[in-house]
Amino acid sequence: MCRPPAASTTRVIIAGAGPGGLLLQALLHARNASPDSATKYDITLIESRSDLGKLREEELQAHRSWMIGLSSHGLEAVRSVPGLFEKYLSDVGILLTEAYIYLGSKKIGGGSTTNGQEGFIVDRNFIVAALSRYAYENMSDSPYYRSKYDTELLYVDHQNHRILTRSKGTNEEEYLSYDLLVGADGVRSTVREAMVKRHFDFELKVCDIFQNFKAVHIKRPESVSPSSISILPASLPHFNGICLPETGDLINLSFGFSRNNIDKVADEIKSDDPKVVAKYFKENFKAFPLTEEGYADLADQWVKQRWNRTGMVHCNKYHSSECRIILLGDAAHATSPSIGMGMNTALRDAQKFNELLDRFNDDLEKVLPQYSIDRVPEGNALTDVALNLYCFDTGVGMRTMLRGLIQSGLHYLFPSLVDDGPNGILARSKFTLAEVYQAGNEQGILTKHREVNDRIRRQVFERETAMIVPKPRTGYSSLSVVAGMVACGMAGAFMFQ
Repeated sequence: MCRPPAASTTRVIIAGAGPGGLLLQALLHARNASPDSATKYDITLIESRSDLGKLREEELQAHRSWMIGLSSHGLEAVRSVPGLFEKYLSDVGILLTEAYIYLGSKKIGGGSTTNGQEGFIVDRNFIVAALSRYAYENMSDSPYYRSKYDTELLYVDHQNHRILTRSKGTNEEEYLSYDLLVGADGVRSTVREAMVKRHFDFELKVCDIFQNFKAVHIKRPESVSPSSISILPASLPHFNGICLPETGDLINLSFGFSRNNIDKVADEIKSDDPKVVAKYFKENFKAFPLTEEGYADLADQWVKQRWNRTGMVHCNKYHSSECRIILLGDAAHATSPSIGMGMNTALRDAQKFNELLDRFNDDLEKVLPQYSIDRVPEGNALTDVALNLYCFDTGVGMRTMLRGLIQSGLHYLFPSLVDDGPNGILARSKFTLAEVYQAGNEQGILTKHREVNDRIRRQVFERETAMIVPKPRTGYSSLSVVAGMVACGMAGAFMFQ
């Protein structure tokens, strides 16, 4: 197909077909379609996995992931592409109308608890499939777009602005040149490695979220609203949980514990016997009852999966002008799912990058550094808030949550006198994540939790790496040891007089 003439063409390679990468390609396609566009973006999408957008609905059910929130931040980003939400995404999620917290079997909350903000709950893979279908139906005929699924990104030759790929089907390797390389390729980003090699001032930290968790999909109990989100603190001994609605009249139940409590977690819930796990949940999960079939289904899914441990990423910049690279999504700021803002921030990355193209008339020399200036505060606020808004010490965490409930109630009654807490402003689009971070620090929540969490992480690391090992008891009391030390000290002082 012959390309129409353009003032200039920018070759863009997007590595990673997650929500952020797929939205960015849709935004660049919209730019190409604009009659006012002086720059055409020649897009190549690279993804190591298969294309979920080509699966039939019944086939997609076999690829369920975990449910995540699409808040006003992400919804605004998606709606920046005309028709994308209405035609492709509106029917893949559940519109939230209610929110609850369960303290044991005590249910707190109700309807209209989202501060007037629209919120959807969606399966991560369903939104990826919907965004991919948009590309297939709207972009496949464009001479400026091609996708390469089942293709691995092996290496970034940042000096010559090209990447090396290998097809999983044919095992053939190919170099592709670029003018802009977008690293949307996840926690273990190959694109990001080029920045590590090129920039001595590029700071990168990759760690895990210090949580082990499992998630199951079961039939919705009658007592659970089909459009509600339920927070389940201490829902099992040493576990926190969350209940999210799913399409198909299902719920997604997730339970996790911080790794400092691994030895305290009951052996029954670690069992590979579904009957043992079902019995444990029936006796200990008090928030709402399940049917016998529900307990059995939960336990069967539970024992068939490993414990999940997702990663976290912190970077001090999200661009390289020399390498012609930007990072977005998990490659820049992978995070804990605890506050449900990871995907929303990835979608925002794509939206804000597109807005910078407007602001600087497609001049990448200006766009790239400004992208870091704008997004690094958001990405690092995201990871810190997600890690430290909740405390690894369950007692401290429960007290903070109760104080937060009281604060939210007082703010509702006296908004001019009592500030809302970071949880209250988290999903409101008029607040940035950096502002949420600042509120959490000013109110002492993040600073207190960070001190406790850092100490607990350090102690666990010291034990796991055998830097500190438990010492056997000698049989002497601590009082006798102290008395002996004092006596030795007095004798030494006498000798050297």
